[in-house]
Amino acid sequence: DTLKVMGTSVALDDIQPGDLVFFDTYKIDGHVGIYAGDGLFIGAQASTGVAVADMTQGYWKQKFNGRVKRL
Repeated sequence: DTLKVMGTSVALDDIQPGDLVFFDTYKIDGHVGIYAGDGLFIGAQASTGVAVADMTQGYWKQKFNGRVKRL
């Protein structure tokens, strides 16, 4: 919950590798990942452990809430 109020908000058209991306999973902003570029992010999921996932399709696209922060 602390990360979502830190840093600077970033518009989607200015997203860069290293920015934090937020997803509404079990709660609003319940999952945070590190943007890796090209629609991919690094996250730690129970099912895959630390892994690169695609936030442009499927589950993660549905859960991405548009919040991007740069610390």
